[in-house]
Amino acid sequence: MKLDDEQPQEWFPAPAYTDDTYARRGEPTTLWLQRSTVARAVAYRRFLNENLAVLPRAHQSVLYQALHDRWHSAFFELIVARTLQVLGADIEVEPDSEAGTRIDFLACFPDRTVSVEAVAPVINAAAGEEAKRRNPLLDVIDSLAPPGWTILVVELPNLGPSDSKKRFKEAVKDLLDGQKWPETGSGSKNLIAELPSGRVHLCLLPQRSSGASARPAVGSEPPLTTWNNSEQRIRRAVKQKRRQGRNADAPALLAIHATGISSSFEDFDLALYGREVAIFDVEDARITGTKFETDGEFNKGSGAPTWAAVLAFVNVDFPGGPEPVLYSHPRFRGDLPESLSSIERRTYDHQTGAVVVQPSQKAGFFKQLGFVSV
Repeated sequence: MKLDDEQPQEWFPAPAYTDDTYARRGEPTTLWLQRSTVARAVAYRRFLNENLAVLPRAHQSVLYQALHDRWHSAFFELIVARTLQVLGADIEVEPDSEAGTRIDFLACFPDRTVSVEAVAPVINAAAGEEAKRRNPLLDVIDSLAPPGWTILVVELPNLGPSDSKKRFKEAVKDLLDGQKWPETGSGSKNLIAELPSGRVHLCLLPQRSSGASARPAVGSEPPLTTWNNSEQRIRRAVKQKRRQGRNADAPALLAIHATGISSSFEDFDLALYGREVAIFDVEDARITGTKFETDGEFNKGSGAPTWAAVLAFVNVDFPGGPEPVLYSHPRFRGDLPESLSSIERRTYDHQTGAVVVQPSQKAGFFKQLGFVSV
């Protein structure tokens, strides 16, 4: 990996003034990092500065701006670029192709070169919209919280963005008024109010000390109603990005980030290869065996595939995450870089009718990105 001789730029410098507050609800990460001096913000800035500094210099400013404009996908692009570098590749960003399309990275390993497109599909968008709807209500509770208490929000009324919050604010104020700093040994308190739009249920715990005022008062929120659509989103990503992969000048890989609450590598197994299903004998009313249903995207079609492999990531953030897994296309007949092939690798074996897992020979390599432990 070649580095420039110039002093690397500190893209996320330390704020000029002390601000020991955590991110406000809904506040963009980059704006919080520009102002906060808490230990977590310091560690996050260190992570971003160190990893941006070793990217091709011309791309550093582009990705820095992208982090402000589209944090979710730009952060994943940073993770993919650094993963390729740590595995031994020199990367070229968005190289031109004869077809006029651009793919995110050309990764030149010592033995072979591959093209890599990165995509971070939105998993369960409905849950995100529900969280946005709640944020103004939670902000009201935070603003009215008495000192000395952590508030567990058990239930909230059904109020949309355009609904008046006046009665809700009055109800929360009535519930929390007069709640003094908890005495030593005091227990929890359940506070409930009924509104036409639904119930407000708060549980107060005496766990906030005088030195913890920088943290939001709301310690937990009602669980979001969600269902895991990771498999469907992975399938869609494979289809939507085919044009970039088809026009790549080297064997093409698609890096996909699954970020749902319940996302797992099993979702990639299902989306790319298929699933094991039971064989049911109707006459005897019993299961007589199983078979593998090859309905995954990599088991469709014929001939040379668009994607040589998928590089799968699951819930990678500042603290890190599981090491990525390489999903090989069963019809790809070429060779991939040895270093890339040495991480955990999965493929589908048509003869045995099963997903075959090749354990990683580079366990622990992901830590080289310098993830945050705070």
